[in-house]
Amino acid sequence: MAGVNGAVAPIVVYCGRMFDAGCAAEADLAARIATELDRLGTREAFGPLACGADILIAEAILARGGTLHVVLPFAEDDFIAESVTCGGDAWLPRFRACLAGAASVQFATPGAYVGDDHQFAYNTRFALGLAALRARETGGEAVQLAVVSGDASLSATGLAGTNADIDLWKSLGGRTIAVPTGPVTRNLRFPAHDWPQTGTRREIRSILFADYKGFSRLGERELPLFMHEVMGRIGAVLNRFGDHVEFRNTWGDALYAIIDAPTTAARIALALQHELADLPEDLAPQGDIAGMRIGLHYGPIWVGTDRITGNRIWYGGEVNRTARIEPVTPVGGVYCTETFASALLVDHCTDCAFTPVGVQPLAKSFGEVMLYRLDRVCGMEPAK
Repeated sequence: MAGVNGAVAPIVVYCGRMFDAGCAAEADLAARIATELDRLGTREAFGPLACGADILIAEAILARGGTLHVVLPFAEDDFIAESVTCGGDAWLPRFRACLAGAASVQFATPGAYVGDDHQFAYNTRFALGLAALRARETGGEAVQLAVVSGDASLSATGLAGTNADIDLWKSLGGRTIAVPTGPVTRNLRFPAHDWPQTGTRREIRSILFADYKGFSRLGERELPLFMHEVMGRIGAVLNRFGDHVEFRNTWGDALYAIIDAPTTAARIALALQHELADLPEDLAPQGDIAGMRIGLHYGPIWVGTDRITGNRIWYGGEVNRTARIEPVTPVGGVYCTETFASALLVDHCTDCAFTPVGVQPLAKSFGEVMLYRLDRVCGMEPAK
């Protein structure tokens, strides 16, 4: 894909201010967006479809015969109510036209909106990562196109929003092209909600699930050996990473852990497989292929208090999704979601490599997702 002067065209990841439908300043803003896209020579973009700037950029990409990848933070109907028709019903047909013209539509999380700004912030990280992945494939650069009002250099005051998106991209070393909104009107009307107060909160974390294939066929005699050799080694690895492992749980042969950052989670997963690579033959019943399978994901989850045990607990749809990855992972391997791979790329992880294995059906009819195989970069020592 050629850009200006024959160079590889950049991949755009976009964001911008929401505003009212039908405002007089829209035409001038659309012209400024078109000028920047032409200057960049780009024909491929990733981002959401909120009323205002998002839809104008998406329309401009489609008008050029380009490739639009829509990335939405949660269920479509909720997104329409929260981010499209809040600027007026006239945005809805334009939203649907962009959605219909998109080459792909992905949801950062497939569930409902729960009144959590982490859902928007997570969607931004996902879109940034997808753009970076695509730029890696094309050999080009991922560039942020941001439609801003006021001073684009001002720092964000919250988790989500245009300035927060710009701050995040800047912190990752990315280049941002700012386009001024002009005098657009913003009389947005958001749906009223009465969210229950439950004492829980949402956080974006890395999630690890693992289990031991062949465990159910171990005899009574082998179980103490399993606990000593397998679970003992796992515990030692987790202990080496200290407070980066914010939660851990186990039952039988399974492991569930919450880890603070994707790069750390990747290192833990690879360290676990390294430590488990030379298990005693007695732990492979009847000569079967036996060993750990590890799945990784990254997303917003609930954290609160377990009402039975009184301990802290992390739970939610993204936890359930991760639990369905490890059963389809090869023994001795580590599979991760596209979200997790994107987060590694955005965080500039240099000691872990990921290779796409294609869209795979998850266990227990939990849908299909794009998965990546995670490996240690050749020549790199296992994480300590």
